[in-house]
Amino acid sequence: MNNLEWIDKYIVANGFRGIGELTPGSGKIAEIEPLFRASQEFGNLPLWVHTFMPLNYEDIKELLLLAKMYPTVPLILGHLGGVNWLNTLKAVKDIPNAYLDLSAIFTTMAPSFAIKEYPERTFFSSDAPYCSPLTARTIIEQLVKDRHVMEQVLGGNISRLLKI
Repeated sequence: MNNLEWIDKYIVANGFRGIGELTPGSGKIAEIEPLFRASQEFGNLPLWVHTFMPLNYEDIKELLLLAKMYPTVPLILGHLGGVNWLNTLKAVKDIPNAYLDLSAIFTTMAPSFAIKEYPERTFFSSDAPYCSPLTARTIIEQLVKDRHVMEQVLGGNISRLLKI
């Protein structure tokens, strides 16, 4: 079964609205390029890619090159780039189809900067069971004073992307 058949059978037929969690190893980003192509063929299904360890910043840059090659395919950078969060924030500036997932953060500076710079492209997430959803939400509620921005980060942005 090829990628298109698999996506049709297991994702589209089940009403799912995206593809993830993709977990390529370091140095293996090129192997997921066919999924960008397949996503595009199925109406630009969002791709959620794990960008914490074992990926490094070189891998994230390669992933962002794929996002540029497929500008209609939404790419969600899971875990905000992990330890590479600051470089990731800088790198996504001119890539409007790159979105930021706030799960598994290890400093409150990361979501604070992400939300300030990209309030319409940042998504709340908790990485449960490894992190408490209440704790993750409380961090957002403490960081964001603008109620509209908070509502977008806590669900509006992902709802808009997934058209739900």
